[in-house]
Amino acid sequence: MVLTPNLQSAMQSVVQQLISLQQVDNRVAAVQKKIDVIPRETKKRRAELDALLRTRDELQHAIDEAEHENRDFEIKVQGLDAAITRQEQHRDQSSNASTFTAAQHQIEYLKQDKEQIQNEQLELMDRIEGLTPRLEAATSAANAKQLEFDAYVAEAKKLDAELRAKRDVIAKEREQFAAAVPAASMELYRGLFQQWDGSAVVPQENGYCSGCYTKLTPNDRARLMARSSLVTCNSCGRILYDPT
Repeated sequence: MVLTPNLQSAMQSVVQQLISLQQVDNRVAAVQKKIDVIPRETKKRRAELDALLRTRDELQHAIDEAEHENRDFEIKVQGLDAAITRQEQHRDQSSNASTFTAAQHQIEYLKQDKEQIQNEQLELMDRIEGLTPRLEAATSAANAKQLEFDAYVAEAKKLDAELRAKRDVIAKEREQFAAAVPAASMELYRGLFQQWDGSAVVPQENGYCSGCYTKLTPNDRARLMARSSLVTCNSCGRILYDPT
């Protein structure tokens, strides 16, 4: 079959349109990747901030619980002081030795209970003193991370809008190339573009597919030279063209 110049020119035009389309699609994909990074990075930074906030809140909760427990101890100590005062009055007003001794023993028991509670209070105060600087550090870290996160979110929102606008401009440019490609060729190209991550159309190099480095058959090489139809690699399926 003898190919007319018009047929060769038409086929060559389809290949050139596919090459141009691939270049534009890769530009779109590159912009889209940058867009896709933004929510992932935001999520990562949010998780880091949340971890710091949890640490701060856990320390604050521990201090609050210790302070609440200490207030309970203070109430108990006040109650013991009142009980000791009553027993001292009862002792001082006693009319016999047995009543005096019983009151004195009760006072000693109450003072022992008070001493035990006060010792526990000291332990609580030590715990609070140990937690306080940790809380201050955690609060400072969380505040700094919050400011950093807020600044990032504001900048990311601006960047996202810019990237989407850029993607839309490129997408409009794509339309002129896509319109010139026959439906069957476009369907083939679209599947290959997704399969090979933006490498659907590749040149032959010294008789090999530059996509997978498989040697082309003599028949495929002849078809490439003739530019009579779309030629695909028998191994990877990519659309081939002769750059010479």
